[in-house]
Amino acid sequence: MSKTSQQIAEICGVSRGTVDRALNNRPGINPETKEKILQVAEQLGYRPHFLAQSLVKGSTRSIGAVLFDINNRLFPQLVNAIETRASELGYFLYLTLTNKDPEKEKDCLQHLVDRKVDGILLLSVNKGEAFEQFLGKLNVPVVTFGNLVSDGIPFVWVDDRAAIRDAVRHLAAQGYEEIIYLSPPMALAGKTNLYAVEQRYLGFEEAIAETPGLLTDIVLHKGYLEEIDALLRRGDKKKVILCTSDKYALKVLLHLKQKEIRIPQDVGLMGFDNIDTLAYISPALSTIAYSSDDVGTQAVDLLVDRIAGRDVPMRTTIPHRIVQGESI
Repeated sequence: MSKTSQQIAEICGVSRGTVDRALNNRPGINPETKEKILQVAEQLGYRPHFLAQSLVKGSTRSIGAVLFDINNRLFPQLVNAIETRASELGYFLYLTLTNKDPEKEKDCLQHLVDRKVDGILLLSVNKGEAFEQFLGKLNVPVVTFGNLVSDGIPFVWVDDRAAIRDAVRHLAAQGYEEIIYLSPPMALAGKTNLYAVEQRYLGFEEAIAETPGLLTDIVLHKGYLEEIDALLRRGDKKKVILCTSDKYALKVLLHLKQKEIRIPQDVGLMGFDNIDTLAYISPALSTIAYSSDDVGTQAVDLLVDRIAGRDVPMRTTIPHRIVQGESI
């Protein structure tokens, strides 16, 4: 125990063991003695030594979260949901950001383990057998979201593949004859963990195969605004731009407005994620929606179950839906 607990014992004329029973609400102590100890502790501003307690109890009541960054509004929404649920369950959250750097991600994970967190939530840019082994050696329960790392690690997310298929079908039903599919992160395919992005691309390919006569243009690089300009000038088909995140859809929206290209009269536009910023956008953006609150809450619940040694499902799928805004 800390020096302060010894001071409490001396003031109260009892042993440190008696002080420990009072402060930790353990049996075997006279109620009047307990009340006196608690009063003295409050007067002294006593705080238990956190690390010492965690070593004794085998738990710090803390969890870690490892994310890319907070530049995309989706991520602050997820962090808020995670922190809220963790707090409800009595856990403190440590947040670390990797800036999509694989080595920094490993450093963040090790940092959290060194600080004795009880479990970790991970949105990973790493993948592969070596990384799975790295996670296993941490000896800390892990739950992933966004990007799948392994079928043997619990994973919470929307069904990206099915969501994009539904979006393409919806756009075709709206009378669109040509879809410009925008997914700049795909330029890094094979170099980093792009599970969610790749699943969306697979869903797009499947939907197009099911829709004969629908023309497609696929833009998978950072210079997308210039290419979109060229594609919009070509042909006279009814076109729509399908973006794999609202982040890119909003950049396209601003660009088209600056070019005085009307939405949806001249071209339709659709995003993915339904971030909260969309409430302030005109025209209202059509998008693929799912609950980031549910993702965060379910991820924390699964992690706490794993910490407690309970069995959990390896896949938890959050429902999605199409939001029909004013942009298509």
